[in-house]
Amino acid sequence: MQKNQIVGMRKAGMKCKDIAEVFSAPYSTISTILSHWKVHGSVESLKSQCGRPRNSNRRHTLVELANLVSVSRTTVRLYLRELGFRNCIAPKKPYLNVKHKADRLAFARAYESWTFEDWCNIIWTDESSFETGKNPRQIRVWRKAYEKYNWDCIAPSFKSGRSSVMVWGAFTSFDKSPLVTIPSNKRSSSDFVTIVYEGVLIGFYFLHDDPEQLILMEDGAPVHRNSLPVEWRCAHGIEKLFWPANSPDLNPIENVWMVVKDLLKHHSRPNSKLEMIEKIQSVWDTISIEWLRTLISTMPYRMQAVIAAGGGSTRW
Repeated sequence: MQKNQIVGMRKAGMKCKDIAEVFSAPYSTISTILSHWKVHGSVESLKSQCGRPRNSNRRHTLVELANLVSVSRTTVRLYLRELGFRNCIAPKKPYLNVKHKADRLAFARAYESWTFEDWCNIIWTDESSFETGKNPRQIRVWRKAYEKYNWDCIAPSFKSGRSSVMVWGAFTSFDKSPLVTIPSNKRSSSDFVTIVYEGVLIGFYFLHDDPEQLILMEDGAPVHRNSLPVEWRCAHGIEKLFWPANSPDLNPIENVWMVVKDLLKHHSRPNSKLEMIEKIQSVWDTISIEWLRTLISTMPYRMQAVIAAGGGSTRW
């Protein structure tokens, strides 16, 4: 069957039904060829076409795409499916610039040889904000199944200083720390040293049989980089792991916060901050050490994922 001849007949004014009779072909086959020609401007095989819709933005709606090529939404949807594209919600990930990606890639390459046992010597820590009534807008993009974490398929999230309740937590392969609430009026570096370091971390650190083998993981928040916490860690002989900026996907405690927030959805809505803190603590207490060890065991795979993404975002 000559696809170019089919297009030529259509241009000459012949109806799709008549063309099908000329070639003794099913009407649906002729219709598909002509629809493909309308969308892509050629009758080239779908498999040989570029895998991305031409002249389109991944955030275009189906109506916008249809208007670009002057065909129906049904036709556009059909061929996007044949190309392997689905309209999906863009995952929210921190924005990564060139330096961020380079630092993440260097970090992953430096630690890609670490085993599960090596990662078990890390004290995983982080702060997390808990809000009520949060309903973030979801962004949909056109992508293929394997493109979920491509830079133009994610919805970058940016840090915000607003929060209802902020807590700090930590865990290792053998235990998890008490949960610490950080009041909104006590978030300076000196407050952090008093409330977190001296209040919980020092005791948690020396619970280990050989604390000198432990390495503290903290992100690059200002309260961790200020001179006071730096001097405190130095005075107590606590080594800190270098951590690339905007890399929560590499910290397994982020998965813990995600689960805690998900489980909180099954609780009645708190009427006060105190009640909210109690609910967060009750969920934190249910987290098992076995599951935390499972999270730690994913670290080698996280390093591999960062390397494969060239320092870009990963599924973690």
